[in-house]
Amino acid sequence: MTRRPKGDAATGMDDNPTVTLKPVTAPRRRHVRIVAAVLAVGLAGAGAAVTVPWGKGGTHAASEPEAEAGTAKVERKNLSDSRSLDGTLGYARPQTVKGYGDGIVTWLAPTGSTVTRGKELYRVDDRKVPLLYGAVPLYRRLEGQNLVGRDVRVIADNLRALGYDVGVQPSPGQVVTVITEADDTASGGDGKDPGSAGGAEKGAASTGSSAAQPSPAAGTGKGAAGSASPAPHASSSAGSGTAGSGTAGSGTASSGRVVTRMTVGSGDGVLTPALVNAIKRWQTHNGVPSTGVLGPGDVVVLSGPVRVDSAGAQMGDAVAAPLLKVTSTDKSVTVSVDASDVGSIRRGDAVTVQLPNGTAVAAKVAGVGSDAEASEGGNGQPKVTVTVTFIDPDKVKKLDSAPVQVAFVSETRRGVLVVPVTALLALREGGYGLRTAAGRIVAVKTGLIAKGLVEVSGAGIAEGTRVVTSS
Repeated sequence: MTRRPKGDAATGMDDNPTVTLKPVTAPRRRHVRIVAAVLAVGLAGAGAAVTVPWGKGGTHAASEPEAEAGTAKVERKNLSDSRSLDGTLGYARPQTVKGYGDGIVTWLAPTGSTVTRGKELYRVDDRKVPLLYGAVPLYRRLEGQNLVGRDVRVIADNLRALGYDVGVQPSPGQVVTVITEADDTASGGDGKDPGSAGGAEKGAASTGSSAAQPSPAAGTGKGAAGSASPAPHASSSAGSGTAGSGTAGSGTASSGRVVTRMTVGSGDGVLTPALVNAIKRWQTHNGVPSTGVLGPGDVVVLSGPVRVDSAGAQMGDAVAAPLLKVTSTDKSVTVSVDASDVGSIRRGDAVTVQLPNGTAVAAKVAGVGSDAEASEGGNGQPKVTVTVTFIDPDKVKKLDSAPVQVAFVSETRRGVLVVPVTALLALREGGYGLRTAAGRIVAVKTGLIAKGLVEVSGAGIAEGTRVVTSS
């Protein structure tokens, strides 16, 4: 009996057909992108690492490169890490200019105007009060032959800068004879000049007036006794003391004048006859009486040119009051920095200021505050104010004020090997590696991460090596 295969006679199909199964291959292991915890901050937004297993000999040959892979060369360069903080562009904090003496205010420099050396800042009884540059204000009446002091130096320097011939000023260490009237009351009338402390330092012994004594900060007048020749225009008179290093002697001549021998200190000026003549010519030019004498209310001494920020007085007010608020003419940026972070910022550090239009302008740190102030609302860390000035102020001449971003460099590594962070491979066994263009995996040690680049080092990695990156 013949056994027929079971099935459908019409179709010839077996009831239990044999099914041929094709072998199922495991899907190709995908390269899983991960961000290692140690590089989480640096890699965020810049790319990710690829996890790969090690092979024998510390290498791993990939079956195929990823479709979106590219290559980049290992470069040697300086790598800097920077942080950007909010800042405010504007003028420096205003300072108040106060008037001195008697009289009525008859004119004030307009708000927004710039006042430079020799130009009038305001008027008293319609008399011009000009601006001079210096570090020492005019604190006493400058009168008397060869009067010595730093305030005299301010006058000499400014008149010279304005084009006046002030003659030759005595050098530090030279000894001059100072002659003033014994009944001179311009400096107090009781023998106590505002700078009497400085006179004591120089050993002056006044007999009736110390108006001839230098300012308190005039210095110690170092010089060899008797070795310096008398300064130009120095006068000799009976009754003078013996010159010595840092010393002065005085006496009263028959004419009633106080005669003092004074040693010129570093930073001092001397009211020589030539300087007095220059003062007279300057006074004539300004339309004021040509007396050759200057007092505290005759000029305003500030550190440099100023921009008038606002007026604090009106025409007709008494002059002995706050008159104007002024700022420097150069713009700057102020940045509030957490007190805990300000230690990495130093005066003179190079920074970059990004203006509202996206322009990057070179600047530097001009000052770091020493006082920490509570943050607004009392929340957060105390803040310290950092002041930034521009290398080229013309770059911001069209802006009076604006919010800006200031990039501070917190760390710089010089001459290190760097690759794009997207070239890093997170090794399954731990650590990181790079895949060379030939397909070899090389373990590396990572360092500073900045601007999408990472510092790397390790055997088998050298400048110019081409490595695979992930787009």
